[in-house]
Amino acid sequence: MLLRRGLRHAIRRPAAPRVQRSASSQRNATTTALPAALGLLGLGGASAWCLSIEDWSKRVDDPALEATFEGWTRADAAIVKDGLAANSAIYDALGARTEGLRAYKIFAKKDGSAVSAIATFGDCCVGHPGVVHGGVTSLLFDNTLGWANAYSVLGERGALDADPVEAAALRKSSTKLFGFTANLHVNYRKPVFVGTTVVIECALDRVEGRKRFLQGKMTCAKTGAHLADATALFVLPRS
Repeated sequence: MLLRRGLRHAIRRPAAPRVQRSASSQRNATTTALPAALGLLGLGGASAWCLSIEDWSKRVDDPALEATFEGWTRADAAIVKDGLAANSAIYDALGARTEGLRAYKIFAKKDGSAVSAIATFGDCCVGHPGVVHGGVTSLLFDNTLGWANAYSVLGERGALDADPVEAAALRKSSTKLFGFTANLHVNYRKPVFVGTTVVIECALDRVEGRKRFLQGKMTCAKTGAHLADATALFVLPRS
């Protein structure tokens, strides 16, 4: 026992000399290390800190795909322009801040009968390694189905010429016009991998009083593979 203690004592390395740092150098080290540390935590790199929601929303990953929606309305343009997308779970947290979503754009038919979204998944939205988390898929369904519900409501009221975000009533409270999601059911048909661009097609199925039933489908933009589908119930508030 004494021999072991002696050996441990003999091979101990001398303590490294302490280096005195100025307050300014410590601040600089923190400023440099913080973006890198956040990147390791899956919260985006330094570039994500500089990307505005407006710049992120203008990104074009697939020009040919976007061209297929020529003649449709860019439904979410106004919320980005007016700053209403700030603090959004999609546009801000998953989008501009972290690029967990490299792109997400919503298009609506002129008559309000259908809404489609284009989305490209980045690195910071995974569940299993390399596979998009099912919660992110559900979030995109919920949001895109919500826009489909909104446009169908406006179409029924003959108010499609007034953009849903530019309407004074919507600025006050969108829930008074379009209600809330009461139920969302998602079927996951195939894994969705990081880097995949998808198309989410949504439309109104039927109306029963204040209840509005919608359907949605997610397909791979490149292969057309059926990745997921969803049904949702939105309930309008009582008059």
